[in-house]
Amino acid sequence: MPEVPLDFDAVIVAGGRGSRLGGVVKADLQVGGERLLDRVLAAARHARQRVVVGLVDVPEGVRQVVEDPPGSGPAAGLVAGLDALDDPSAWTLVLACDLPGAEQAVPRLLEAAMAGGDADGHCLGSGDGTPQWLLGIHRSDALRRAAADYGDPRQRSVRGLLAPLRLAVIADAEGDGKDVDTWGDYEAWDKRWRMRMETEHEGWGRFVRQACEAVGVDPALVDISAVLDMTREVAHAGARPMAPVSAYLLGLAMGMDADADPERLRRVIEDVATAAPVPKKEKS
Repeated sequence: MPEVPLDFDAVIVAGGRGSRLGGVVKADLQVGGERLLDRVLAAARHARQRVVVGLVDVPEGVRQVVEDPPGSGPAAGLVAGLDALDDPSAWTLVLACDLPGAEQAVPRLLEAAMAGGDADGHCLGSGDGTPQWLLGIHRSDALRRAAADYGDPRQRSVRGLLAPLRLAVIADAEGDGKDVDTWGDYEAWDKRWRMRMETEHEGWGRFVRQACEAVGVDPALVDISAVLDMTREVAHAGARPMAPVSAYLLGLAMGMDADADPERLRRVIEDVATAAPVPKKEKS
């Protein structure tokens, strides 16, 4: 997603647990090899401020708050997120944490906001046109007025909070706004992402083959998916700057012993890197 000339903040509501998923923390589910919350945060990376509401791990540079009391519902989470924003931007992007297609959906919301018009906000719609209440962007002043007028938000709905706003609904023909409520949803999204990754890897495969030819390395020794998985795990452990270093170490180790088991080396490097103490300035 390119840089966008829009002043906006982002609130990601991540306080709930998936009751139809056996109570797992949705934010921590891995879809296509990447944590759901990280996918959503990536979709909001151009926000001036990003706030995650919930008891989950967040990366450096992202503010974290918890609704009071914890578990008091998405409306309470949204209000807590709004309260945590300093000097609010003109627009506020509101997202759930369980949106695997957020990176495809959010640019459409930003485009709608930049297009002008008199709507207070824009939401992606579900198949029947119903707004996805936690997948939208709103004028911050209108959203804050609605939140103030709503009263006590605990155990109440985001739909009710947003009811006074004039919302424009954007059709979602590709299903990018579908969330993860059931294991069936999870499996469908995981498959969708892995198919996409395979397609992307075909393109990267050409790069790997050309690079290997240039430096005299057998391309068969390069397992793109495995290396990406290893560096992703290192980054998720809070040691983001060490992710490329871990890949370099793997290459050195393989170069020193051509008969070494690459899978064992990846596990060793991943385990050591994720267990190592992270410098305070690098901690999430």
